[in-house]
Amino acid sequence: MSDRTLGKPRPLWRVLLFSVFSLSVYYIWYKWIIQEELRKYNGEGWSGKMCVLPFILGVIFPQVLWILDPDVGSWFGWFSLSGIVWIYIVEFRLYRTVNQLYREEEENEPLVIWWLFVPGLNIIAGLRQIHFLSQYWAEKPNISVKDPIAEHISFLSA
Repeated sequence: MSDRTLGKPRPLWRVLLFSVFSLSVYYIWYKWIIQEELRKYNGEGWSGKMCVLPFILGVIFPQVLWILDPDVGSWFGWFSLSGIVWIYIVEFRLYRTVNQLYREEEENEPLVIWWLFVPGLNIIAGLRQIHFLSQYWAEKPNISVKDPIAEHISFLSA
């Protein structure tokens, strides 16, 4: 395992703060970069481009076209749905990968994958994914990463 390229710990508070102030641009970059890090670390998986670009093309591009020309047609709504379905597929794979990392360390799987499909629980599962992936990267070189949000909201870090 020592020849694997480690990812960078990104605590939940930082991801949330930067995402809010950048109007979610940081979060899209975050999704891209963690996929790249996991791919380098595992030697397999989808690239950040493969995970993020279909989402952007499926969700953002049709909305911009509709703003620029409201007469583009209703089929763009269905195209947007494809972007949303795509990000659920990506999240499902990501949660499985994070659980696999913990399983390899003989630790309990931190993510409940089916929460992804329950409104409300999907947000909690996503926040837990950010926290536990950050913790995983921090534990490898044995560094400490403060995450006051996850520490104060126990169901995010328990």
